[in-house]
Amino acid sequence: MNKEQKIYGNCFSEFEDIATKKRDIPIQVLYDYEKHYMELLKKHSTEITMIYNMLKEFRDEQKTFYGTVLPNIIQKLEEDDGIDSKIKSIWVEQLTANMDRSFSLSESLINDFAIKNINQFKNAVNEKLGKEYYENISTD
Repeated sequence: MNKEQKIYGNCFSEFEDIATKKRDIPIQVLYDYEKHYMELLKKHSTEITMIYNMLKEFRDEQKTFYGTVLPNIIQKLEEDDGIDSKIKSIWVEQLTANMDRSFSLSESLINDFAIKNINQFKNAVNEKLGKEYYENISTD
């Protein structure tokens, strides 16, 4: 045995004492979990679709603004000689900053809604899994 093996030995041995009942989840619990998970997906499919559509619309709106609207505004401003270039620059910066804040707020609202729904979904799954898992442990 070399020096390193003596020092480190089996340093993970103290982490191996996970109770067998907690480590080995019965196959029926896993099957029930998957079944319940699929039922929840069906039950929440409208919310999932709605969140997907909101995120898609959000991305499309950003793409349109930065790809089409903003360049058109900048082009129109550059064509107008009656406005000072400093004012044009400041106005474009403020417009961009305001739109960034608006996009950020929209994204935050969508994410909060999605996270709320995901948490409800997870809680329902965990509640179902927890009940069945602990019922099976107590009967073993």
